[in-house]
Amino acid sequence: MPAIEPLNVLRFDDARHSELMVFLPGIGDVPEDFERNGFVQALRDSARPADIAVADVHFGYYIRRSVLERLRVDVIEPAKSCGYATICLVGISMGGLGALLYAMEHPADVQRLMLLAPYLGDASLGKEIKDAGGLKLWDARDVDGDDHPRKLWRWLKQCALSQAKCELPEAYLGYGDRDSFAPGNALLGDLLPKHRVFTIRGGHDWQTWKRLWRMFLAERDAQLQAG
Repeated sequence: MPAIEPLNVLRFDDARHSELMVFLPGIGDVPEDFERNGFVQALRDSARPADIAVADVHFGYYIRRSVLERLRVDVIEPAKSCGYATICLVGISMGGLGALLYAMEHPADVQRLMLLAPYLGDASLGKEIKDAGGLKLWDARDVDGDDHPRKLWRWLKQCALSQAKCELPEAYLGYGDRDSFAPGNALLGDLLPKHRVFTIRGGHDWQTWKRLWRMFLAERDAQLQAG
């Protein structure tokens, strides 16, 4: 698919709330899948609804390495100009990688991440980190500039070692225990507060992600009620 400019963005409930959630689809998914699978309605029914923008950042944008620039120019900067107090990136699979990379490159733009089974590199990278004794002991030197998963893990290692040197937004993580990405996701989960990490029986599919999404929203609502 062509990586058109400007980015195609599907919007819901525009400019009615103080928070904008920007949804980033997984590989092979289309923007309408979020509405079709109940994500939009579940957010509307929550105690803290938000405006929704679904960015059609398909695989072509990742191949061209233009995904972060298009998100910044076509979605995030206009949202900031509209006065949103909070911008949250919701990423599934490949979209989860995009969300994390954006937060790494533009930390001041994003206040929250909601990550569903994010792609964090191939299995050999996760094994390399695990075999090193964990992220804090992993050798993050000599990372190729085009190796985005390794660049991401190097940044996450900085977060693990020193919060003062890393601006990781408030992050939620959810994945199925039978997902092929589960080992890498578990490494990421070790860096996050336990009440924001959700693992359920399931695979890499919308049925699992729908359940996890409702769990994300329930935890978010509970924080609001706790004040």
